[in-house]
Amino acid sequence: MRPKVAGLRSVVAASVVIFAAALPQQSAAQTILTGQTEGGAHYKIMVPDNWSPANGLVIWNHGFDLNPIGPVNDLGPLLDVQLGEGYAVAASSFSLTGWSAFESHLDNQGMVQAFETEFGTPEQVLIYGASNGGLVTARDIEEGLIPNVVGAMPVCGALAGSRYWDAAVDLRLLYDHLCEEVPGAAISGGANGLPFPPDPAFDHAALAAAVDQCFGVLTTPSTEQAERLTQFLDLTGIPAEFVLTDMNYATFGLADLVYDPRKLAGLEAFGNANVDYGDAAVNADIERVVPDQNTRRQLIDNYSPTGNVGDVKIVAIHTDKDGLVIVENVSEYASVVPPQNLTSGIIFEDQPSHCDFTEGEIVSAWESLRGWVAGLPQPTVQNLQDTCEALYQGGLASGPCRYDPGFVIPDLNERVRLRDVCTPDEETLCLGDGGRFKTKISWEDFDGNTGDGSVAALRTPDSGSFWFFDPDNLEVSVKALDGRLVNGRHWIFYGSLTNVEFELTVTDTETGLVKVYNNQIGNFASVGDTTAFR
Repeated sequence: MRPKVAGLRSVVAASVVIFAAALPQQSAAQTILTGQTEGGAHYKIMVPDNWSPANGLVIWNHGFDLNPIGPVNDLGPLLDVQLGEGYAVAASSFSLTGWSAFESHLDNQGMVQAFETEFGTPEQVLIYGASNGGLVTARDIEEGLIPNVVGAMPVCGALAGSRYWDAAVDLRLLYDHLCEEVPGAAISGGANGLPFPPDPAFDHAALAAAVDQCFGVLTTPSTEQAERLTQFLDLTGIPAEFVLTDMNYATFGLADLVYDPRKLAGLEAFGNANVDYGDAAVNADIERVVPDQNTRRQLIDNYSPTGNVGDVKIVAIHTDKDGLVIVENVSEYASVVPPQNLTSGIIFEDQPSHCDFTEGEIVSAWESLRGWVAGLPQPTVQNLQDTCEALYQGGLASGPCRYDPGFVIPDLNERVRLRDVCTPDEETLCLGDGGRFKTKISWEDFDGNTGDGSVAALRTPDSGSFWFFDPDNLEVSVKALDGRLVNGRHWIFYGSLTNVEFELTVTDTETGLVKVYNNQIGNFASVGDTTAFR
């Protein structure tokens, strides 16, 4: 899909100015700049003749791709529109395959620096990307390595970030639970996707054959195959049409992430030790995995959005039945990005798809973003729909237009199981962000006696205290604060009213990350950790 815009006739629809005329051809002449960054990423940049810094630059971020890194051919679905509007358009291959967010922000920084050397610094930069490229777009905004970013458009973006790999691991382990005893269906590797080094004979066709043996997805299923498939779909929530697609992602994509030396280097970032799958037999028999906490933190840092977007205006669009990058990604992103920075438009579709937008729908989002950046009010979902209809009815882009202003985006926790839950009890505080941070304490006194701290009666949603020896004698107070608008982190503070030795353990139940704070005997330590949890 490549709609074309080049003239400057203004069409007003739902208070959004669309700089469009009857879908003319792209500009007649461009300069093309290609090269590689120091990190090894290829790039391609198209610059219209007579371009000046006032025209601005658009960066396109492509989706998940396990093919070898090579020259760039894809500059995005709106290339002709954007060139016709006077923008320069740039795209990177990225220096990593698959989950490229480990270094994509550096790749795009290097690409923009090459552009600036040749053409000058653009006064405005707009970034957009699809699928994994939507997450890359989010990281580009938050890292701040590209100057003058004013707008962004994640398209079916994996905006829940690294947490979404938990769903892939669950998918893979649930498959193994249901299928590993089925002749011809077993896939080795488990929570790592594949063993290292991968068996070269086990390719996409071999995976499809194994999945077919278990579920009968490529043939007429037997009664047993149909029963297993129904249970698998019930446990994972994915559409039947996406079983093979998602199993490829949870096998080859997962293995690439785990074993790439520039990503996780073979270490375990995933866990399901405390996950409740809602089925007693599954809970009893599924493989349980415990992550390495440092590696999990590395994955979360590369990347889960924090919401630190500054003044950047963002229009995120998604289809409601996406079977690969589920629509709940948008609700997760909206939970951290200030509402005045984000408009989320959801397309209602009849059949599940991944990134299946019409011309009118994607051009509407783009032009709505441009209007917002130019000073018009923040667009609503109804604006997106009305603008799409104006494009469609005016013969400027194909339809239909399916934005649903009434769509309520479900919470990601309804689809991606939490790695842990916090249940408050006599020895457990559940602090901050809906009780997200499970907080416990153990102690040892001067005589070598040991025990667990007990929760004091006085507490708030963000703070509480523990006593060790007497409920009327508080020993340690703890507070969890949401500092994401300041530095993208949740903060942990504690104050010691005792000089006995204690160990305070705080677990982020959404990510599985654990922070442990120690007070040595004889000390009265108080700590403010403003980088505790990302």
